[in-house]
Amino acid sequence: QDRALGEPGLLGGLTAGPLAPVANLVSASRLVRKVAETATGISADFPLPPFATTTFERWLGSHEALPEAGQRGTVALFATCLGDFNFPSMPANAVRVLEKNGYAVVRPRQVCCGIPNLDGGDIAAAQEKARVTVASLLAEVEAGRPIVVPGPTCSYTIRKEYPELLGTAAARKVAENTFDVMEFLDKLRRKKELSLAFDGGPLGKVSYHAACHLRAQKVGFPGARLLGQVRGTEVATVQECCAVDGTWGMKAQYYALGQRYAQGLRRGLEGTDAALFVTDCMLSARRILQENGVVAVHPVEALARAYGVAVGVP
Repeated sequence: QDRALGEPGLLGGLTAGPLAPVANLVSASRLVRKVAETATGISADFPLPPFATTTFERWLGSHEALPEAGQRGTVALFATCLGDFNFPSMPANAVRVLEKNGYAVVRPRQVCCGIPNLDGGDIAAAQEKARVTVASLLAEVEAGRPIVVPGPTCSYTIRKEYPELLGTAAARKVAENTFDVMEFLDKLRRKKELSLAFDGGPLGKVSYHAACHLRAQKVGFPGARLLGQVRGTEVATVQECCAVDGTWGMKAQYYALGQRYAQGLRRGLEGTDAALFVTDCMLSARRILQENGVVAVHPVEALARAYGVAVGVP
């Protein structure tokens, strides 16, 4: 079970792209999922993330940057496994929003952050991935590029876990220069450097789910603050846990317990009367889809809509 859940980067690299439609069709089969639950221990009821037909790396390679890109410098984007292989629109829209605010974006070499290995107790595998990631990101930091991450679990891992896992000056330096993407943009807001050219119009009522791994980084709710800058937008924050907790909520023996704990989130979202649902965590979005029947997007995607620069990546 832990081996099956511990390698999302490897699985995504093999499956996203041309094989994605077949993989998604198989994943949608109730019979296949029940057989897989017996073999792997992954709950047949958990809505697994779909694989994308276009990876983020491929999209970035053909992307034409906005005119503002590079005016303020360059940032390095750690796209996350979910961003690279399952929800490429998330990092793609992060690129568009960063470019709108004057930053060019590069994608350094990256592997899985290692948190799925930590979930399963495989410390050695997590340490090896941390070493690879730190070596890659350190080169970006030394080149003067901050690291931005559109996924709170991965940013938490790099900032909080890597210094403990490796105990090196390099890991600490990378951690100190890594930011959640919404946190990075919110720093621009505080310095009055955030673009307020929201040509895409208001977003209406927005229900914002505050992800646990983002709150654990003690940066508050930057996504809610930023969306509140858009004229004609009203943001309601819901803080209840989705109870996915990395890979824990996907495991067959914990699925029912996780679903029970997630009912607070379900009720909170139902009470907001929102037209748009956002969450920083794409696994939380899977729980929201299952419990509330609505598609939740990353706040950077909502911000891209407000700027009028949003893109969709299949």
